[in-house]
Amino acid sequence: MIENRKINVGIVGFGLSGRVFHSPFIHTNPLFNLLYIVSSKDDAQAFYPEVEMIRDFDELLKKEDIELVIVCSPNHLHFEHAKKALEAGKHVIVEKPITPSSNEVLQLMDIAKQNRKKLLPYHNLRWNGDAKTVKQIIANNVLGEVHDYEMHFDRYVPVYNKNAWKYQSTVAGGTLYDLGVHLIDQAVDNFGKPTAVFCRLFTQREGSIVDDSFDLKLIYPNLNVTLKAGVFVKEQGPRIVIHGKKGSFVKYGIDPQEEILRNGGMPVGENWGKQSEEEWGILNTEINNLNYRGKVETLPGNYHAYFEDIYDAIVKDTTPSVTPEQAYLNILIIEKAIESNKNNQVINL
Repeated sequence: MIENRKINVGIVGFGLSGRVFHSPFIHTNPLFNLLYIVSSKDDAQAFYPEVEMIRDFDELLKKEDIELVIVCSPNHLHFEHAKKALEAGKHVIVEKPITPSSNEVLQLMDIAKQNRKKLLPYHNLRWNGDAKTVKQIIANNVLGEVHDYEMHFDRYVPVYNKNAWKYQSTVAGGTLYDLGVHLIDQAVDNFGKPTAVFCRLFTQREGSIVDDSFDLKLIYPNLNVTLKAGVFVKEQGPRIVIHGKKGSFVKYGIDPQEEILRNGGMPVGENWGKQSEEEWGILNTEINNLNYRGKVETLPGNYHAYFEDIYDAIVKDTTPSVTPEQAYLNILIIEKAIESNKNNQVINL
């Protein structure tokens, strides 16, 4: 096996996901070749003039020179596109949420196994600087046993955008599927599977047909996990608050990678993913019987690491950091959260 060979890639969709979170990393990584982009629009050609543009998804699957398909289509098409790509003998990265239903995730896992291909869920926010820092704080037991964990993904978007497809469909639409899946993934990555969930969903903006905001509790025996997202948060509070037996960690601000990418920047340079000191978290704890309170430098965020991990999974047959089983649990929690909101009760997992 040649471990430094290149993987040829085709991307399906060139909206926010394909344009911002996938193509820049495939384009700048010497281990990948971006050969094709499937899009109904022409804007991708301006970004990548050397890449062949395709209108039809099925035409992409006929290309024998690609090994990996990245599915960045609207949420309700994820299952269909991933299924067809796996059956065509391609490895597949699927944007979050991997599918609208947990049963569909199980089906894709079976199809991937039958075709001996990798099903690779995309949860890039594990490689946010704040997520990496929190994971290290928890793993190193800096706060002692953690009893309370709260994470927010708040915005101020008071007017419903009728052109935003993520909020136009009741199939995997709304903030819980869009942003909540990130918060769920990070919480479960740190603490494992909860025993139950309780959730309130809010449809607040005029014209909205799905949830705009949510308040989700993941229930563990000795741990309270609160995950929240709102669209009427004009004054931002802490993004992360963690309390343990020995101390607390509080963090404001958001990882800088997305803003740079949205503004057309490429993920290059030695300062990529570094956060300004003003947004470093505050740690207040006990270390070696001494009280400590001060800033903790945020570890650099690095979405490149996701794709390097995927490369190893495909070429070296390693287990990826984000597994289909984890993505299945994320979607199952969302389904139980929706059930909890509907019945106004705690739902066991």
